[in-house]
Amino acid sequence: MRDKTELRRKDFYTALVLIGLSLFFLYKTSEIPFFEANAAGVESGKWYNSAALVPYAVFVAMLVLSVTLLVIAIKGGGKPTHLSFEQFSGWFVQGGGKVTLIAVYLLLYIFALVPRIDFTIASALVFAALVFSFHEDRFRPMLLGLFFVAVPSFYALVVHLPRAEWTKPHDDDWVGLISFILLCISVMTEIRLTHGRFPFYAKLTPFIAAFLPLLLVVTMAFGFRQNVPNRTGLIFQNVEYHYYVTIKPWLAGKS
Repeated sequence: MRDKTELRRKDFYTALVLIGLSLFFLYKTSEIPFFEANAAGVESGKWYNSAALVPYAVFVAMLVLSVTLLVIAIKGGGKPTHLSFEQFSGWFVQGGGKVTLIAVYLLLYIFALVPRIDFTIASALVFAALVFSFHEDRFRPMLLGLFFVAVPSFYALVVHLPRAEWTKPHDDDWVGLISFILLCISVMTEIRLTHGRFPFYAKLTPFIAAFLPLLLVVTMAFGFRQNVPNRTGLIFQNVEYHYYVTIKPWLAGKS
């Protein structure tokens, strides 16, 4: 009986998260014209031609199922009598919180960080947050990771929301870089206080998190001649400058 109550309590929290996600995506879907549809390039007032029809159906169904799960959880005794940090952290680590956290990281990375912040900084920040969060498998590192990813994300969205602002001065790059440094320092300090030592992975994570996206963006830009996100970013702008002004002329003179 106790196991069933615990399961219903996890269902309760999961349902709340799913309801929040459903409402968010329904809000975003509302930005797609519904009664002013465009079918095959022809303006049409028919609602069944709208691109919003399928997203509305999916997220309304998701909302209904989430509310149903919430009702079942409450009837099964899953409604908590009091919310405590220990209860929530236990559900987050063992239940659906991990999936939610990954989804939040991806949303912030794709829609807030990459378009506005230097690719190397944004990728290093999210990579380090993911490694620290899920390797430790504890609530506090997860909370720290989410906080330090959210700060530059919301700063970039608030200060540089329009597309015309994406390549403006590097204030958001600096916020992202400082957040990456503070994330590594704070989580490694928390790990040291918890375990009494630095695990090997914790020592390597900051360096790997910074090196891999830098290697990727350099290979894409100069090896495969592909376009990269935010070429005017704090780090890539300097890399590109020294490649064309310093390295390439030196290689040409040497040959």
